[in-house]
Amino acid sequence: MRNILGNSVIRISVPILLFMSLIGCKSSTQEISISSSLEEEIEMKLIIDNQNIEVSWLNNESVDDLKSLATNELTISMHQFGGFEQTGPIGSSIRRNDIQMDVVPGDIVLYQGNQISVFYNPSAWSYTKLGHIEMSQDALKDLLEKESVTFILTTK
Repeated sequence: MRNILGNSVIRISVPILLFMSLIGCKSSTQEISISSSLEEEIEMKLIIDNQNIEVSWLNNESVDDLKSLATNELTISMHQFGGFEQTGPIGSSIRRNDIQMDVVPGDIVLYQGNQISVFYNPSAWSYTKLGHIEMSQDALKDLLEKESVTFILTTK
């Protein structure tokens, strides 16, 4: 009786150990792929009139294209438009996915695939959203409510 019981325990233990070792391998593989995708993430910085600005960039094709343009620094001469935004040409057309939207102060959008706009007052139009600046409306107005500003986008 002891032999039979001993053999059954061994038969059960081997599959359990094999299953546990496979789970452990799968877990390691997932950790490796997660850390490598984090290392590949390219950060894009925004500088407005020599001031570093914190931006929460969206994860979309337009932002990816903008990051490619910003690799060697992209300088954009912006001008005030409509009393609610600064806008300027990015120098080429990038992929877009325009939708009709209400924008709020701090929103950064792509307009017609070849211009970037940043809002300091609310508005509505058809845009591709790129990101958002977390700053009070008063601070945004102080920064943007002028005739023109210089934007620098860089991945350095």
